[in-house]
Amino acid sequence: MTLPEAFLKEMKTLLKEDYPAFQDSFLKVPYRGIRANTLKVSPGIFTGLFEREGHKVPERVPYVPNGFLIDDVSFFSGHPYFYAGLCYIQEPSAMAPAANLPVAPGDRVLDLCAAPGGKATELAARLNGRGMLLANDISASRAQALKKNLMRSGAANAFVTAEPPEKLASHFPGYFDKILVDAPCSGEGMFRREPSMAAYFEERGPAEYVPLQREILSFAARMLAPGGMLLFSTCTFSASENEENVLFLLENHPELSLVPLPDRHESFAPGVLPGTEDCARIYPHRACGEGQFLALFRKEGEKPARKLVPPSFFEKNGEVFLLSEGGLPDGNLRYLLTGLHTGTRKKHGVVPSQALAQTLTAGGWHKTLSLQPDDIRVMKYLKGETIEYSADELIDGENIKPIHPDLGGKEILVAAGSFGIGFAVRNGALLKNRLDPGWRVL
Repeated sequence: MTLPEAFLKEMKTLLKEDYPAFQDSFLKVPYRGIRANTLKVSPGIFTGLFEREGHKVPERVPYVPNGFLIDDVSFFSGHPYFYAGLCYIQEPSAMAPAANLPVAPGDRVLDLCAAPGGKATELAARLNGRGMLLANDISASRAQALKKNLMRSGAANAFVTAEPPEKLASHFPGYFDKILVDAPCSGEGMFRREPSMAAYFEERGPAEYVPLQREILSFAARMLAPGGMLLFSTCTFSASENEENVLFLLENHPELSLVPLPDRHESFAPGVLPGTEDCARIYPHRACGEGQFLALFRKEGEKPARKLVPPSFFEKNGEVFLLSEGGLPDGNLRYLLTGLHTGTRKKHGVVPSQALAQTLTAGGWHKTLSLQPDDIRVMKYLKGETIEYSADELIDGENIKPIHPDLGGKEILVAAGSFGIGFAVRNGALLKNRLDPGWRVL
């Protein structure tokens, strides 16, 4: 691999005697990871599900409680449990930012540069259905992938927008308790995993990203509530993109202070400039990950008392959404997702949505066909095909109350194991597939 000379020169300066070990790390295979979605399953149960099939999940990522190191990505990415939202394929060091933002159920959380959703889905899991998450990405096309990943994860209290940070800042001054800014960067930490990034670096190096990063951070600081916390991260090693931005933010926002990470691991290196020692650097020669920088800030003051409102329904153009506590954050933005998309209104009632199916488990719907992951019907269903069934295979829901009074009851929930993957409708001895075309496995 040919690496940019400017990059190598800076790394020699930063790492000094550690540089040879860093250089040798590029001869090794990049780390691959998977993160268990704790909104649906605990890490222990997650590993047990696969061990039952004779596939032992490798060791855990030492600095992320629900992260695992894997060799065979294709096994997991093609498994029914992946489509059921039990896990997310993610590079190990990229798991660290969301793990170190101390989100608590009930918080208002913003993921400002959220696509494709690896960090947003973890933030949603840590909310555990309480409070709200606004996941934003300025690219509308990338935000569509973000939306799908949040829906697959079973997040019912997430909102997705594709707005510039300055617009959000004008709508949400001092609004969020926790903010994650995983800023666009030169991507030096990804050179080993994606060699093409090195060529891209020659065209757009750190100098091009620094002004953008500072602009984004300044808008994020405006949106942070008193007592709130902001985590800034990049996947680059450049001090100008990392520590210098930290010092810029501290100088221009004296209400912010740099604080230690709550789950700092011994393999993390400190910041390289005076005053940034509480920052963390993840290097591939020190930790099981590619490259990441993290800095956590706290805003002075105390978290304001708020009155939460009960969840409510919101309907627009025939689409029905269940809003989380607090309702719609601001009705003047362009939302791609507003809470849980519950279904689509038709003449006979509301037809349940794919997003709703992803939140359900066997016994949590009127009728469920629960299939073992190795049942050939699971993959047939995921490919959009009609499947056979027998009436004695159906599981009756217990004490089921309609989520929405007009929600139809004729649909059958299809589940991989206990976890919903979509709906179907009876047609004699067959189940007619209701899986959305965009969710089908090709």
